[in-house]
Amino acid sequence: MRRAAVAAAAALGLPGVPFVPASPHNYAHTHRSAAAIRILVVHTIEGSYGGAISWFRNPRARASANFVVSRDGEVTQMVPTWAVAWHAGNGYVNAHSLGIEHEGFTNVRYTVTDAEYRGSARLLAQLVRRYRIPLDRSHVIGHDQVPDPNRPWLKGGFAHHTDPGRYWDWTRYLAYVRAYLTGSPPPALAFDVTLPDLAMGGVATGTMDVTPLTSGEAPVRIDVLVDGQLREQLTDEPFDLAWDTTLETPGRHVVTAHAVAADGRTADASVVVIVSNPPQPPTVSFAALLDWQEVSGVVRWDAAVTGRVARVDFLVDGLLVDSEFEPPFGFDWDTAAEVPGPHRLTLRAIRPDGKVGATSSISVSVAVPPAPAPEPEPPAPG
Repeated sequence: MRRAAVAAAAALGLPGVPFVPASPHNYAHTHRSAAAIRILVVHTIEGSYGGAISWFRNPRARASANFVVSRDGEVTQMVPTWAVAWHAGNGYVNAHSLGIEHEGFTNVRYTVTDAEYRGSARLLAQLVRRYRIPLDRSHVIGHDQVPDPNRPWLKGGFAHHTDPGRYWDWTRYLAYVRAYLTGSPPPALAFDVTLPDLAMGGVATGTMDVTPLTSGEAPVRIDVLVDGQLREQLTDEPFDLAWDTTLETPGRHVVTAHAVAADGRTADASVVVIVSNPPQPPTVSFAALLDWQEVSGVVRWDAAVTGRVARVDFLVDGLLVDSEFEPPFGFDWDTAAEVPGPHRLTLRAIRPDGKVGATSSISVSVAVPPAPAPEPEPPAPG
């Protein structure tokens, strides 16, 4: 506790900004003067606010930033401003800058929220004022503008980072900074949307409540998309979706809310999540045929399938008569090829690993075909 208190006191903290110390192994402890700080470098975390704080506290990271900003606009300081954080991939830039990390993903549009821009702009205004840094794009730069120290014609530091990237809204960001510098907070957006139920980089499992939250104008429609594909179009209050993540492939997905206001304005928000569910065993059942149904002629035999399957086999009295490899799983069964009378029908769902995942059976009765019409008698001789 004493060490943390000393670090906090030495951090030259800003009003309202909590200090959570990065591991001392993750930055240089040489004191520098305020005059040495001439550049502010904007970064994107490629993950969550909490994840960045945790990583910078890990001595194995060998990296840090002076500040971290969340989707909600919260700011945490992690390295004293007099110390040199290792954030830019260029020793000279590190020595003359402060690094600001932002929750989100460089190449995923709409992961940076308006609240995040505001929280960061409020911080930047304080730093610009305190260190007398010109508010222009030569002094407030992205990580993607930092020269490679060995090949300066390349950018993004020695590792060639591309953050904050093309989706970072520099126009909005710097306008917000100017507003805070004049003491007039920027006005609220006329229409905006966020996805507060989903954690950036968090795990999505089972059925999750996804309720996009709008501000400003009232929405008339909110589309919920996963990886750009529409999952649900919400048109009624409370604009919520029970998202069944078991229908998604495991792994990384981008959930986006596209909101439309009555006046035609639109707003978007995206969150990157990791879908992780225990494997769901497949199920298979008869879609239309009934137990002990009498059948004749050509009958449509369909299977209702849930879960992941490689194929569905169709068997009559234990003998394979058809296999279907993609939905809809079904075929036209010609009962004329069967002996009239009772038969046992079986559906067999085969998992991707080749093993039987599920079976279902019913009995049906193949009707006796109608007797052929008698041949007409030849006409009597005249």
